[in-house]
Amino acid sequence: MGMGMGMGMGMGMGMGMGMGMGMAFGATPPELGFRPLTLQYELGPNSDPSFPDKSLPTADWQGRVGPWDPDVLSLLFLTEFMEKCGPGWKSINLAGQTPDLLGWQPSKKNFVKFVNAEIRHLQQLMQTDRERYMNEIVFQHDNAPGYWVNMLDINNRSHFKTLVIINLAVRIGQIVAAHYKKFYSRPRASFVCPGLLPAFGPPAHASFPSGHSLQSWLMSLFLAEVLPDYKEQLEWLARRVAFNRERAGLHYPSDSAAGEFIARACTDMIKHQCHEIPKLFQDAQTEWNLSTAPASDPFPNFP
Repeated sequence: MGMGMGMGMGMGMGMGMGMGMGMAFGATPPELGFRPLTLQYELGPNSDPSFPDKSLPTADWQGRVGPWDPDVLSLLFLTEFMEKCGPGWKSINLAGQTPDLLGWQPSKKNFVKFVNAEIRHLQQLMQTDRERYMNEIVFQHDNAPGYWVNMLDINNRSHFKTLVIINLAVRIGQIVAAHYKKFYSRPRASFVCPGLLPAFGPPAHASFPSGHSLQSWLMSLFLAEVLPDYKEQLEWLARRVAFNRERAGLHYPSDSAAGEFIARACTDMIKHQCHEIPKLFQDAQTEWNLSTAPASDPFPNFP
């Protein structure tokens, strides 16, 4: 994986790709947000009561929990990923891939040439793309999942399970990206070439892999399981969000490519080793089938 979407999807991750509500268990739906009320304590026999103090009959409140927040609910599926796909997700082999994902490591013979080629790529993007894409870059830093929501016209009433999937992808991406960032500890491009001068940051963690790329690809790969006809559009969006991090001077191309590679490996593990998450994909597909079914006219007699 801030997006003030009014959908109960909060991440505020520090790793950039959030949903605008923080990671605490607040999960307060916007329609149930803060409303100030000053209590008037009884000052005399003719004053209004301070507040209704009678409890309801048990039938009115027993068993009432309210709807789950999609982000909090995604944590229950996150535990299955951690248990069923571990330790595999911690040991994905990035060596020997095409394109080369690890050519930047000092142990490699031509690592300086590899790094300089990536830096020149970022310098070119700085000159040709960065200013033009800056509004998009800034918004996607903490609000990227909103682009998936917008592309698919997702709403909390018809696509609740789909929102759970989006949050799950961001959550899994958080953990997996943090693991590999710590393992590889690659310096940011702007540490290598200060002249890249990113407009903000860089974020306070290692560069490789790109968390935005990994989370973007997880969202797109998960949602392609639900909506296979959208596969091309979803992959385009993941690629664009990841590339914008290069335009910003925050990530190398190999960071972006590694994010995609790890996301595909994790998705494959989930499909073959998990039970509840693939079932979640199926349930989400069902809600899309229902939401696209022809609806009866809600105003049959309206002229």
